[in-house]
Amino acid sequence: MADITIKDAEFLRIIIHGTTAFELLRTGLEFDLFEKLENAGGMTIEETAQSLGVDYQPARILLLGLCSIELLKKDGDKYVNSAIIRRKMLKSSPEFLGPLVDIQAEIINPTLGDYAEATRQFTNVGLRHLDGPGETLYERLTTRPELQKVFYDNMGDASHKAFSQVMDRFDFSALHHVVDIGGGDGTNSIELAKRYTDLEVTVFDHEKVIGIAERNAADADLSKRVHTFPGNMLHDPFPEGIDGIMFFHIFEIWSLERNTEMLRKCYDALPEGGACLVYNFVSNDEGTGSATAGFMSPYFITLASGEGMVYSPNDMEAAIRAAGFSRVERYDGMKFSHALVVGYK
Repeated sequence: MADITIKDAEFLRIIIHGTTAFELLRTGLEFDLFEKLENAGGMTIEETAQSLGVDYQPARILLLGLCSIELLKKDGDKYVNSAIIRRKMLKSSPEFLGPLVDIQAEIINPTLGDYAEATRQFTNVGLRHLDGPGETLYERLTTRPELQKVFYDNMGDASHKAFSQVMDRFDFSALHHVVDIGGGDGTNSIELAKRYTDLEVTVFDHEKVIGIAERNAADADLSKRVHTFPGNMLHDPFPEGIDGIMFFHIFEIWSLERNTEMLRKCYDALPEGGACLVYNFVSNDEGTGSATAGFMSPYFITLASGEGMVYSPNDMEAAIRAAGFSRVERYDGMKFSHALVVGYK
């Protein structure tokens, strides 16, 4: 498939008008436009207006905008989906990114206007847009169930797509009881328990979150091996009797100093021979990309915690070694801009 080519001036214009570009995409999803175009084999403006239940002029504006950013194409007098829309924005596609659009629209985008001030103050100023207790997004979400669902729908979707590459690289068969720190809705724990039928897995997370994991484990008929344990990862002890720790999508939340402190806590909780797996989105070691790392990092400082970013694999490895792990394995070049670093006690 050919890459999308955009002239320099148009590329800058997309950045300047980024909010509009996003809303064109989000509105297309809200009206199920891409599904309708695909099912119909393309539609004219008139047909689109009728299908969406809107007037001709709004339909024309939406189609014009989506074509201008190369998400739709014109075939004769009909508008059709581009290849990237077919890959990423049709609900039937295994690469569907709808949950990511939802979390951007509902949680992240309303706060990013505070990025400059967050940079100035080095704190998550954007949190002011969500009422509730706590100093992080994750604490605030515990009192906003509708937003918490949007958040964990996206995290669960991302985990479902990305976690298999961890299991394809790391052999869990030598472990007996693994704890998933900040395991959220239990997606990773459930997938792990399905693959390794003798393994015990415990989801460690806030008491108002683990109920989601409990329900999902019950739905998967895995309640006997997928457990939950309420606690605050910064302050509370981990479950006893564990020999493996999954530290997944946690590292990017915090400063390197706090990550090293938490990994030292992981080290202390493990027996000799135990393993701590650190798996995250990553930037490159040169600090120049990827686009995923560049776009995600402002979210962590503006909203999530006020101190994190998408770090490099070098950062992850250095923190694991500083926490005391004597043997370290590193898996670079994973899909979805991820890396896995494993420390053994």
